[in-house]
Amino acid sequence: MGLTKKHELRSYWSTNPIHHMPMYSAAMSRTRFETILRFMHFSDNPTSRPRGQPAFDLLYKIRPLIDHFNTKFADLYTPAQNICVDKSLIHFTGRLGFKQYIPSKRARYGVKLYKLCERATGYTHKFHVFKGKDQTLELVGCSDYLGSSGKTVWDLVSPLFVKGYHLYVDNFYTSVPLFRHLFLEQIGCCGTARPSRRGFPQQLFTTRLARGERAALCNEELLAVKWRDKRDVYMLSSIHADTTIQIERATSVIEKPLSVHDYNLLMGGVDLNDQMLAPYLLSRKTRRWYKKVSVYLNKLAMYNSFVLYSKTGRTGSFLKFQEEIIENLLYPGGSVAPNPSVVSRLHERHLPSVVAGTSTQPPPRKRCRVCSRSGIRRDTRYFCSDCPDHPALSFGECFRNYHTQVHLGT
Repeated sequence: MGLTKKHELRSYWSTNPIHHMPMYSAAMSRTRFETILRFMHFSDNPTSRPRGQPAFDLLYKIRPLIDHFNTKFADLYTPAQNICVDKSLIHFTGRLGFKQYIPSKRARYGVKLYKLCERATGYTHKFHVFKGKDQTLELVGCSDYLGSSGKTVWDLVSPLFVKGYHLYVDNFYTSVPLFRHLFLEQIGCCGTARPSRRGFPQQLFTTRLARGERAALCNEELLAVKWRDKRDVYMLSSIHADTTIQIERATSVIEKPLSVHDYNLLMGGVDLNDQMLAPYLLSRKTRRWYKKVSVYLNKLAMYNSFVLYSKTGRTGSFLKFQEEIIENLLYPGGSVAPNPSVVSRLHERHLPSVVAGTSTQPPPRKRCRVCSRSGIRRDTRYFCSDCPDHPALSFGECFRNYHTQVHLGT
């Protein structure tokens, strides 16, 4: 449904020629699909902690799904050196205590996810569903003064400790304490910084610079940089030295700090992931937030599987990959050719009709399609009004064979 979007759920099973798509009715009836969607569930409610107790989990509805995907994503693929952490938003406008408003996102309202993604492919190695400002993360080895944003990054990156990764984050997560702690775990960090953050050198904030100039301060493993482009840019890094790179523009060549250049180049892993998912997300109005999140997580798993598929040397787009997955799920082993007319005539209910005539002309006759495939010429007054192309069919054996045999003329 993310590939073929319609305004109403029932339109997927409509027999109106404008909306007719026989694949859906061939897979299952509309009543069965609505029943499965209504009772779709992922956890055992009686075993969850009651609301109000300290161990109560706001995400208990989809906690098994979250834990399953996080485990599988980490086990099946090891990301490359450059990774990034950023947030995504699952569109949801219903009533929900931890619904977020992010004006910079296209959806604006919804459930917020923090993702750890590989920059090169957008593979999601781990994700965290935000439960609101009152959420508490109890993490081993993580100091309380890192704050909620720092603890979120720590939780996402902790499986990659002592492996030499380079992490890129934006100014929402960048802080001196977080970068120092991650450096001790052999995770180099780079990100834009807010000069008002605790520990950031105020001497850089008060320094006035002309366009193209920079100022930098080092303290042990950390480098703080202020660079003046169209506006002041502040960077904090435990990866880079105070070096620059020449960038050719239309009318001039500028000296850009290497930390700024690498950040612009390597920060977009989460944006790449969102960009690949956006054309195929199914946005359907529902009051059950966990159902919408579950559909999103399944699509996220689909993209991760596409990345793994591409790593084996296969070529093709994400769209083509999804089409092949769908065809193999609906038609395992090529049991039925995925042709719309074949699907329609084999799986739907069909009744014969008589070709209508006029007051001056008797009912006309047409060539039977089944007989024509067998090399026999036979005319008939009957046709199937339920098939999209209304084929003429002799009443009896030809009508039955047309709606039961995959290959006609056999």
